[in-house]
Amino acid sequence: MIILYTKAVRIYLWELVETLYFNNYFGCKVSARGYVHELIKEMESTIHIKQKHKSPSDFSRYGKDVWYVSYPKNKRTTWYFFFTYHPEDDIYFIHYITNNHVAGHLLE
Repeated sequence: MIILYTKAVRIYLWELVETLYFNNYFGCKVSARGYVHELIKEMESTIHIKQKHKSPSDFSRYGKDVWYVSYPKNKRTTWYFFFTYHPEDDIYFIHYITNNHVAGHLLE
């Protein structure tokens, strides 16, 4: 299994560490970095077995046949990873990441 990320997703993850720290969700950047690292690690180790859902039309800009999986991190926050899957090469291509605070009203 191979997991690839768009450039925009890689930038988002880098900026997420800064956002979590500067908005006082974490007291230090090391903790914020750990949170993001654990989120990515969890996704990469379970995306192939998680229940996937067809993306709503609101997310069509990320391509045709886009799916998403959800990752609850605590009582208030669930993360969503949007991807296309290429079974012939067993590749998951991550196009977008968001959470319930931003797009929860559009999902599930």
